[in-house]
Amino acid sequence: MFNHKIKEIWENDIKNSVAAVDLWNEKADYFGSYNLEEVQNDRFVEIIREKNLIDKDAIILDVGCGAGKYCTALADDCFKAIGTDLSPKMIESARRKALEYSKKNVEFRCDDWLKLDIEKEGLLHKFDLVMACMTPAICNYETFKKFIDCGKNAGIFCSGTRRTDSVNDELDKILGIKKTKRNSEDAVLYAFNILWERGYYPNIEYVDQSWDSQENIEKAFKVYVNRFKSKYNINESQETVIRRYLEDISEDGIVYEKINTVKAILYWKNN
Repeated sequence: MFNHKIKEIWENDIKNSVAAVDLWNEKADYFGSYNLEEVQNDRFVEIIREKNLIDKDAIILDVGCGAGKYCTALADDCFKAIGTDLSPKMIESARRKALEYSKKNVEFRCDDWLKLDIEKEGLLHKFDLVMACMTPAICNYETFKKFIDCGKNAGIFCSGTRRTDSVNDELDKILGIKKTKRNSEDAVLYAFNILWERGYYPNIEYVDQSWDSQENIEKAFKVYVNRFKSKYNINESQETVIRRYLEDISEDGIVYEKINTVKAILYWKNN
């Protein structure tokens, strides 16, 4: 009943895939700086273990894996973990971290999930657990459907809701971009209804999260320009406005940012 409507309203926010890749390439070093011990205490990982979503024989797929922290964290709990991401530098970081922590049963591949043919790639109904956490790879009905279709036993999906971003939100105002609710903020709502109509009984848990980030002006400029380019048509004069704002708020050449969000974690198992 709901799926037809969800197909219409759950739209991909990304309009420029090249800028999106450039954005995540710029963020690869930051995401690849994780400490594995801290990831082991991440609520996303805890739920997988507490709810017995995997066992030692399980094969896992992580869609939009970034620098591979969840594949690496769960490597000892499963037979094999495969991560996929559209950013080549994220995949490089993921492989490097897996090597650093001596995890040999993990594999990382560079794919655009939006365009990936899961049947042709042999991914259909292959995985005991499919997982995706805070990733733009799951961006509409079709990408979530593919995500589910790769699984055969269980799944877990996490998306940020009610997010505030001290720098990005201010730049929205300065650039005259109308503040609208991100499609990603309703992703869990859409995902729940899709799963329900398929006969699953999905569970939801909410986690408050806040974090700080800091980048030098040049790095921050590249990140924010590509973030806006990926979703909007911005011109050179707007890029100049972005640079000036970042210079104005920087301290000793560093741009500081505060992010707050409520992470909604949706998980399910086959009956």
